[in-house]
Amino acid sequence: MHKAIFLEGSLRLTIEPDGPILIKAGESGGADPTLPDMEFVRSQGRIYLPGSSLKGVVRAQCERICRSLDGPERYDHALQRRSDKDFIPPLTDNPLVERGIYQQYSRGGDDITFSSGIYFEELRKKSADLASNTAVVFRRSSFVSQIFGHTSLASRVRFADAYPVSEVKIEERNGVAIDRIYGSVAYGPFNYETVVAGKFQTQITFKNLTLAHLALLGLALRDLAEGRIGIGFGKSRGLGRAKVNFDELRLYYPTCELVDGTLRLLNGQTVAPATKLAGLGALCDERFKAYDLPPRDDDLVDLPPRLAYRADDFFGVTLVANGNEQVLAVWKACMPAWRREIGL
Repeated sequence: MHKAIFLEGSLRLTIEPDGPILIKAGESGGADPTLPDMEFVRSQGRIYLPGSSLKGVVRAQCERICRSLDGPERYDHALQRRSDKDFIPPLTDNPLVERGIYQQYSRGGDDITFSSGIYFEELRKKSADLASNTAVVFRRSSFVSQIFGHTSLASRVRFADAYPVSEVKIEERNGVAIDRIYGSVAYGPFNYETVVAGKFQTQITFKNLTLAHLALLGLALRDLAEGRIGIGFGKSRGLGRAKVNFDELRLYYPTCELVDGTLRLLNGQTVAPATKLAGLGALCDERFKAYDLPPRDDDLVDLPPRLAYRADDFFGVTLVANGNEQVLAVWKACMPAWRREIGL
């Protein structure tokens, strides 16, 4: 699936601290007594928010959402709609599980002890051909891993570093670590560097996602914007809260064109009326049936008001949502596909 592109997208967003934030540098303080014990991460002397930190926060929230909604009923729903009934993956897994703890997932099983990466390592020992089949790797990966990847499947989403676009205000704070048994000071006092003001811009890019994938990403990013999850160090101490503004969501369909009010593939096949938002399942033909993508009608929803496709300046078709209201409207429109995915 990575060798063909049916849908590409990008989300530009601005992140602003809503209180102190600290993303620690790998090495801080050192022999220089004037430096804080914990420094904010920098690139060429410039404070920034690493894309890896942002991706980790969003993936972890996607995993929480899926783990909260998964269960035997969702498993039974997936078993009915999937062509591959030999293995039904969970909505999420644990990419950090150790091999000695790993257990293959089954109905009612614990996804905390399952890893999609280890599953395919074990499958490769039994059938190298099956484990190297890209359709098998995709459809037997957990739903979250289909977005963020694992050791046998590349990620479909990328988070760029967020760099400041305004003046950044820094504060130095002091703290101590308390011994949980005796209540005395276990370590400290120490000082750490926090960012308390400034604006950081970044971009998230993705490709070949279904509407259900987009909906889950939207839920996690909404939770970040509403302060339900934090960024960086010391979240239990009140650090890490941020305000997020969604500047622009852009979807690009390189294999489509607009013809007489319809969205069509370049081979002439009609996808849907141009009033419908299309996910990956609506764009793929019979060649990709083995990926167990959603049926075409299930990966189509009505476009939100005031949004419309337009022919790209070079090739294909583009859809652009500007500002928080329109971006959130796109994610809200994707929610029926997410409900179908989990069997609601």
